[in-house]
Amino acid sequence: MQCNATSSIDAMLANILDINKLYVWFGSFAVTTNILCVLVVLSTKQMREKYGVFGLLSFGDMLNALGMVIAGVARTQLIYANSYGLLSTFACFGHPWPYFFIIGGQLPACVLIVMAGERVIAVFKPITYRTYVTPRTRLIANIICVVVSILSLFIGIFFSFLNREICINHACTTINSTGRLYGTFNYILIVLLPFVALLLNIIAYVGAKSRSVSTNMKRELKKVLVSLVIAALAVILGALPNIILWGSGVYWKIPSFGGYLYIGFCCNSAIDLFAFFFLKEDFRNRFLSLISYGYLNRYFNLPKVTVTNARRNMVQSEAVRPPVHS
Repeated sequence: MQCNATSSIDAMLANILDINKLYVWFGSFAVTTNILCVLVVLSTKQMREKYGVFGLLSFGDMLNALGMVIAGVARTQLIYANSYGLLSTFACFGHPWPYFFIIGGQLPACVLIVMAGERVIAVFKPITYRTYVTPRTRLIANIICVVVSILSLFIGIFFSFLNREICINHACTTINSTGRLYGTFNYILIVLLPFVALLLNIIAYVGAKSRSVSTNMKRELKKVLVSLVIAALAVILGALPNIILWGSGVYWKIPSFGGYLYIGFCCNSAIDLFAFFFLKEDFRNRFLSLISYGYLNRYFNLPKVTVTNARRNMVQSEAVRPPVHS
């Protein structure tokens, strides 16, 4: 289907240009912070095993922020080229940012559930947690989150094809580029899952607090606190704005600040680094060591990361034979 592409530089487009600039600035900042998080997690085997789920969360948030940057730059270019008009729903997927918005929104939401579920098991079933929650099970959970988000993306493309006769503007938001049905499903995931994750973390925090007489549970309380903070901020900065955006123009008027609500969603993508930096000492030390090229190791008493051959780590000893008596 062909849609007439007409536009003019008016007050509405000028407002869009201002929003796009904020998308680029805030998105670039969020991309940078999440890249740092991923680099810290990947820096050592110990960090990968301990913070692999968090690394995946940062990767998903990085994709969401990258989508904001691409959308801001591309929409600005379209406006200046006088091409910011109408196009078909399916044509929206000729632009890259809907892909980033879908995976970058749903992948972190799934990871938040995994993080919260792990904390609940660790608090209420510590023996089960120590027995079954291993690096391998965490890896499987991460893979499931990735597969689910990718499959959901293909479903979104399919629904976009079904709605290809509908004309929309070049904003190409998720709900416009896929249709109302899939768009609602997308919003349910990125809104409901953080709420559920927050509820699970609250339950785990209360449980850990009541059991904090033991040293292990005190350590667990700190882990729950980190997960709780991230889930709470995801609800405030991500879920609540998306509720407003989902119903705008259908159940209530589009607010004048509607375009700025996406910036809150982007800011949520930048909180990961700060949450772990202030609440996880080993992550903070590793981060400072990484950005200083190891110069700060002496101040944090960090062990050197070396790769050794397994045979060199073996204790080689010779059998001492007793003296031969004649």
